[in-house]
Amino acid sequence: GCAMSSDWSEYMKILLIAACLFVTSLACADERLEGAWERVSLTNTRTGESPEAPNRRGLLLMAHGHYSMMTMNPDRRYLADAEVDALPADQRIAYLEEWLDINGHTGRYEADGGTLTWYRDISEHPREVGTVSTLGYESRGELLVIYFTLPNGDRYDWIWRRVN
Repeated sequence: GCAMSSDWSEYMKILLIAACLFVTSLACADERLEGAWERVSLTNTRTGESPEAPNRRGLLLMAHGHYSMMTMNPDRRYLADAEVDALPADQRIAYLEEWLDINGHTGRYEADGGTLTWYRDISEHPREVGTVSTLGYESRGELLVIYFTLPNGDRYDWIWRRVN
């Protein structure tokens, strides 16, 4: 009798822990975010202006608690390695700055009650590796709006459209 009581107690503890983990995972998931999204725009809501080129392209993938995002200007020049090597230093720097005009990071995410948290495991900028971003989000019809506010109070709406 005592061995069964002990086994039953251990079984109940495991079951309770599993139930808590399941409920916790539900609190961190928002099925509306799952999938692939293409960048539409990034706009300062106070000025109506964008800090990026109007033809900027981007892709945001969100699945199974992980995300990957990258945006870039599609009209970046392409030069072969030998051409880059032949450029004078100032032109090579300008060319490389053009190529470095990307925004890309990936890692885990959590979403709950309109708050999106990105845990950057990998980033194009070394200082961002291991950082956490807390953003707001909302659905507007077929669009996903991710928004953030800068220290000066300016809010930016980053709009994405679901890719079918």
